[in-house]
Parts: sequence; C-alpha cells; structure tokens
Amino acid sequence: MNVVAPSDSGTLDSLRRDLSKRYDIVDREIVIGTTEYLMTVVRDINTLVDSVDPTAFAVDERLPYWAELWSSSIGLAGLLMQGSAMKGKAVLELGCGLGLAGVAAANAGAQVLFTDYEDDALRFARYNAMRNLGTETFSTVRLKNIDWRVPEEIGTFDVVIGADILYERKNFGPLLTMLERCLRPAGYAIITDPSRAVALEFVELARISGFRVDAISTDVTFNQRTGTVVHYTVRNTRHGDLQRGMLK
Repeated sequence: MNVVAPSDSGTLDSLRRDLSKRYDIVDREIVIGTTEYLMTVVRDINTLVDSVDPTAFAVDERLPYWAELWSSSIGLAGLLMQGSAMKGKAVLELGCGLGLAGVAAANAGAQVLFTDYEDDALRFARYNAMRNLGTETFSTVRLKNIDWRVPEEIGTFDVVIGADILYERKNFGPLLTMLERCLRPAGYAIITDPSRAVALEFVELARISGFRVDAISTDVTFNQRTGTVVHYTVRNTRHGDLQRGMLK
C-alpha cells in the first residue's frame, strides 16, 4: 500500500492508454459554478456489474460503485469550492472513486490525499486529477490504497471528505473509528449523501459515539435530473466546542 506520488504518475497519454486497455472510457463535462471539469469515466457501469466475479463478491460484496459519477460527488465538489474554507487545508478523501470531490478540494487550495480500496479507482482519480489541475496544484496531490475497516496510520487531517459512502450499515463503526484517528482536534468531516434513510442511522450512531453532526441540503442537477443531497458535517465533541466551519 504505497503512496503514489505525482512524480510516479507518468504522462497523461500513457495513463489514458492504460485506462482504455482496461475499460471502455468516455469523457464527461461537469460544470460546477464557473469551473468546468472534464472527467474520464467508464462508459457503462452496468457492464462492470455484469462482469463481477460471484466468488469475489461473496467474500466482500464489492461492486464497482467507484466507476460512476454520483450526484453526491458533484454536490460535495460544489460545496468545497465555495469561499476559501479549503485553502491551505490538509484533506483526506475516503472512497474517492473517480476523484471529482478531491479534484475540487485541490482546486480550492487544499492538499489532498485521495484514498480508495480499489486500485482502478485510484488510476482514474490520478488521471482526472492530473488532467484537471495545473502542474503546481497537482504536485500537492497524493493517492493511496486504504480500506478504512483496517486500521492504518496515515496521519491526521484538517478535513475528511466522502461522497456517497453511507450506504452500508456495517461500515458505520469503522468509518467513525477512522474519523476519530484521522481528524485533528479542530478538524471536521463532510460526508455527502443522496438523502438515503440509512444515513440517518449513521448520524444517530455518530452522536451516540461523541460526535456532533450538522446537516444542510442542496439541490444537484445531473444527467438532466435534479435531486437533493445532504451534507453532514461531523466533529468530535470531545475536542471541544469548535466553530461551525463550512456550515456557519
């Protein structure tokens, strides 16, 4: 599980050739505010789902959710680009998938560690980050394969972000443990969810476990559909009564 430094990333052309050998890829334009991102994605996620090895699925129930651009990641990217809250911050993205939210955070001035437990997700995230960020900004980006269910020392961060990662109850405990380990005393997490009922169970568990959770909702239009996403800001109350940060 090595950190992939930008100097190891190769050229855009070689990265794209590698992705195109593995997948049928296509570019999607995502406009957030006045910024346009060109994201390379898998053309048809259903093809990936159909190709999942039943034996491997039985072990860990892994499905290629990472290969989809979700409304939560678009909503989170938009939130991160508001104002100057990300400037100079050390940011950890959990379950980065294709990398849109992390790219937006880096574009807003953060130093971002993209993480996922799927190597191919990190390949796409690395390519999309290199493609959408200038050379100087990309030099602040790191990528690492981690599984937050397995304790690992990766340092501490001002902000932890995650889009659409609250769909499995079994991951709630490990996720809160991860936040306990990785958030700095004045830090906070922003987890964006597409208004799933199960996310409220995470909120309740977080509060019982000593975290404060605040929420705001925003509308996101994607693929000609408009839906609501909820941004949960999570802080460890044992670190004191902190400012409301991005929800202020």
